[in-house]
Amino acid sequence: MKKYYSYVLLIGIALLLNACFSEPKKLAEMEEYEGPWVESENVQILVSDSAVVKIKITGARQLQHQNGDLEFPEGMHATIYNKFGEPITELVALSAYQNAHENVFRATGDVLVTNLKKKETLSTEELFWDPDEGQIYTEKFVTIETEDALILGEGLTAPQDFSTYDIKKPKDSIFKIKEGDEDGN
Repeated sequence: MKKYYSYVLLIGIALLLNACFSEPKKLAEMEEYEGPWVESENVQILVSDSAVVKIKITGARQLQHQNGDLEFPEGMHATIYNKFGEPITELVALSAYQNAHENVFRATGDVLVTNLKKKETLSTEELFWDPDEGQIYTEKFVTIETEDALILGEGLTAPQDFSTYDIKKPKDSIFKIKEGDEDGN
C-alpha cells in the first residue's frame, strides 16, 4: 500500500511539473489585450484647487486604456470655472481622447467652445485642449460667432476661457447690422 501512495505522489508531482512548464508556452502564444481596461458610464470628473471647482468634465461613457489615456466615445462636456467657482466657458464635442502623459484632450466632431460671459461661440471639427497650460488650439477651419459678427478662418490659439483668440489664417468676417444702427441710434 505504501508503494501505491508513492506512485500516486510521483504521478501527481509529474503532472504538476508538466502543467507548470507548459504554461509559459501558452501565455507566450496568447495575444495581448489592447482594449480599454475600465469602462464607465455617466462619468463626472471634478478638478479643484483649494476646495473651488476649476473644471468639470462629464460624459455618457468613458474608457480608460492601460496606458492611462481616457476616451469619451459618446461625447464630452467640459465646464471651466473662474477663481470664484462661477462657470465661464463650456467645451462640447461628439468625442474626445485624453493623452494621459501630456494631459492634452483631442476633441472631435462638431466641437463648440462658448464663452458664457461674452456669449461668443467657436465651432470647429477638431480642437486640442491643454488644461495644464490653459490653452485651446486647432489647425482646422474655425467659425466664431459673436453678438455682432461671424468670423471665419483656419487655425486658432486661445486661452481655455476663450476670452481672446488669435486666428492664424483669417478668411472672411460678416458683420451683423443691429436695428437702429442705420439711423445712428
